[in-house]
This record gives sequence, structure tokens and C-alpha cells, in this order.
Amino acid sequence: MRNSLKTTAAAFMLVALTGVTGCATTRDLDTLKAQVESAQATANKAAADAAAALAKANAAQACCDANSEKMDRMFKQSMNK
Repeated sequence: MRNSLKTTAAAFMLVALTGVTGCATTRDLDTLKAQVESAQATANKAAADAAAALAKANAAQACCDANSEKMDRMFKQSMNK
């Protein structure tokens, strides 16, 4: 009988400890989820900013290429004269 009571008490303590730990873990998971969502939003904004910067860089390169071609044509014309 005493052994059974000790086993029951130990089981009850284990269940109580698991319940308390489970609540803390849930709270921690909610905090972690909020942090992950914030980090994802920051990453999405950074990706959008990078895409915009890439588009501007490509436009600038196209302008530079066009100017280079124009300068080459002008040089060739001056050499033909």
C-alpha cells in the first residue's frame, strides 16, 4: 500500500510538473513565433529593397552600355573624316 501511494504521488508530481512546463513552453513558443514573424517581415522587406536596387542597377548598366555604343560610333565617324 505504501509503495502504491509513493508511486501515485510520484506520478502526480510528474504530471503536475509536465503541465507547468507545458504552459511555459507554450508561452515561449508564442514569443518565438512572434519573433520569427518579425524576422520574416524584415527579410521580405530586405528582399524587396534588393530587387529594387537590382532593377536600378540594371537600368544604369543599360544606360552606360548605350552611352558606350554612342561614343564608339562617334569615334568611328571622326576617324572616317
